[in-house]
Formats: sequence, C-alpha cells, structure tokens
Amino acid sequence: MITGIEALALQATDILAASRAAQQIVSPLARANSRLAQSAMPENPDEVKHALDRASIAIAGVERKLVECNEIVNSLNTLSDEDLHFTNEFPIELKVRAEMLTGHIENLRDVFSLVETSSAWKPYMPLVYEKKRKAIRSVSDLRNAYLNIALLAEQFVSPVPTVSSSVEGNSEEFSSALSASRQLLKIGSEWR
Repeated sequence: MITGIEALALQATDILAASRAAQQIVSPLARANSRLAQSAMPENPDEVKHALDRASIAIAGVERKLVECNEIVNSLNTLSDEDLHFTNEFPIELKVRAEMLTGHIENLRDVFSLVETSSAWKPYMPLVYEKKRKAIRSVSDLRNAYLNIALLAEQFVSPVPTVSSSVEGNSEEFSSALSASRQLLKIGSEWR
C-alpha cells in the first residue's frame, strides 16, 4: 500500500518528466550542432539562440522538479516516526531513478562536449559553457535529491517481521529430547 507522502514523493520524482526535461536540453543543441556542422557556418544566429533558449526552458523544468523534491525532503524531516511508513520497494525505486539520471548526466556531458569542439559554436562559447554548467548541475542536484529521499525513506521502511516464539517445557524434557535426538542421529554425547 502506498502512503500519502510516498505518493507525493513518487510524483515529485517522476522519472519520465525528468528524462523528458534532460532530453529537451540535449535535443535542440544536437539539432543545431548537426546543422551548423553541415554548413560549417551559422547561417542564422537566431537558430543558436533558439536552441540555447529551449535548453534554458528545460533546465527550468528540472529546477522546478528539484524544488518539489526539496519540499518532500523537508516534510520527511519534520514528520514524526509514527507518521511515516514506506514500502520496501520505494527506496529501491528511487535509487533506480537516480541511476537513470546519472545516464542523462553522461548524455549531457557528451552532447556539450560535441558542441564545445565544434568551431561553428565558437562565437557562442560563453553561453554554451553557462548552459552546460546549469544543465549538468541541475540534473545532478535532482539525482542527489532522489537519493536523499531514498535514504530518508529507508529509515522509515517497516522492518521484516520477526516471529516471537516461546518454548514450553522444563529442563528434564529438554534433556530427554536431546538424548533422543543424539540416539536417532547416532551422535555420542559430548557432555553429561
């Protein structure tokens, strides 16, 4: 059963939205880079500006998700232990999502390195460096927020139930049971 705070955390850590935002950072830059590489000169500086603006919009989307995750972390820190119970799968799911974001960070680094090495982007390098720094930092911060929520949730996962058993009998009955077991297994007594 998913609890209320768990549902909010799952919504805040929506991997599809985060993946889409990371892809929206990469796509316009990759498209513009391929066009610029084919023509060897930027025909229209507005095209580059448009690609960088779209990357900025996607970065803002990632930062909004980060704010949601930080609100979840703050609420987890303020609630009492009795109010919180998470399923065993919840922290594991968040760690899987964080690992996916690590892949997106690598993808961002790859695309930005292609853009940085292209001579057609040289006039726009200060903007490219700024977008690269913001994009990688925001996705990294989001990944870290996912991991923080997972670590906090692990503290409130219901432990594996233990079975309490009480053994009935007295020492005479235990002695006779032990000697019967030894005879059955043909083991000599080590103590008497």
